[in-house]
This record gives sequence, structure tokens and C-alpha cells, in this order.
Amino acid sequence: MKTRFSMAVWSIVVAMGCAQSGQSSAQASVPQAQDAARGGIAVLQQLVTDQNYREMGFDSRDEVSRAGIGEPWSMFNIGLDKLKRYQPNADVNALLAPSAETIFPVTVNGQVKSSITVTKGEGGYKASSFGNAPVVKELSKHRQSAGSFVVRVPALNMYYVGSRVEGRLMLTPIIDDTRLKFQAGVAVPAEQLLEQLARIANDYNGLPM
Repeated sequence: MKTRFSMAVWSIVVAMGCAQSGQSSAQASVPQAQDAARGGIAVLQQLVTDQNYREMGFDSRDEVSRAGIGEPWSMFNIGLDKLKRYQPNADVNALLAPSAETIFPVTVNGQVKSSITVTKGEGGYKASSFGNAPVVKELSKHRQSAGSFVVRVPALNMYYVGSRVEGRLMLTPIIDDTRLKFQAGVAVPAEQLLEQLARIANDYNGLPM
């Protein structure tokens, strides 16, 4: 019994430590992840055309030739099943699962334009996706501090800026959502937001959002 109790406590400590650090996963892999992101710039330059440069987040095709990478975002995912089971006053940290992905904003003259997502796999780090400009621009607009991180609900295609205020997890919506009672750009306690998200998750029909 003592052994089981010790293991349970240790699991909770590890989970909370990962969530509280916010960017710990990114910090541990910065050199390798940054190298992959820099290499991804060359790929991005090939992907951007006269037809899709706006979709990729740029004001002109020429802008991508001057692109660099910004401060990375570490990311934590919340699975749909866990969200459906969330109950008021439950430990919000238990919902956060560290992601293998790190988001690097792509900047031009200091302005966020697009993004490169770097994924850690068995073979190391590689640039795995490009673009997603509307999301990364809103994330960057509402970044609270250098310790901010991304909290994503993949099944619902929802992104939030995560931060810690006196040890408490706060989530900042990046868009106004009529289904929620919270304003974009205003940080709220995670418990309040997750309680409403749990209702949305339980009503979700499984179709792409």
C-alpha cells in the first residue's frame, strides 16, 4: 500500500511539474528543435507561391525570403475523452499531456507571419507542418510572458495561451467563441474554462470543426 501511495504521489508531482514549467519541453530541446525550425525555413520558402502566399500568412511572396524564427511555444494537449470526464474542482493539471510538437513563429521584420511546427520523433527533430498563420498570429498577440505555453484541444481545434499566476493555471482564449462566456485576450482560471469546454466536448458529434 505504501508503495502504491508513493507512486501515485510521484505521478502527480511529475504531471504538475511538466504543466507548471510551461516551456520545459521546449527548453530541453532548444538547440535541436531550433536547428530543425531553421532548416524548415528553406522548405517554407519553396512552399510559398504567388498563389498561396496570403494563405500562408505573408503580405507578398518576397517576404518569405526574409523570414526568420521567433520564440518557440511548447505545447500541451487535452484529449477529448479526458475533457468529457472533467468534473468541477478536479485537478486541471491531470488533463495536460506534453506534446511532441513545438511551434516556432515565423517572423519578418519582427512581425509574426506564419509558423513552423517541429516534431520530436525516434529519429530526432524535424519540421512537420507549415503555415497555420491565423492561429499563431493570435497566440502571439495574446502571449502573456516568456513562460507562456500553448494548451490545445486537438479534437475541437481549440487553442489557448497557458500561463501560471501564483501557481494557478490560467488560460487565455485567442478568439471570441459564442459558446463560451469568456473574452479573447482575457486570462481566466483554467477550472472555469474547462468546465464549459467539457460541456462542448460532450455535445461534440465527431465532425471536423
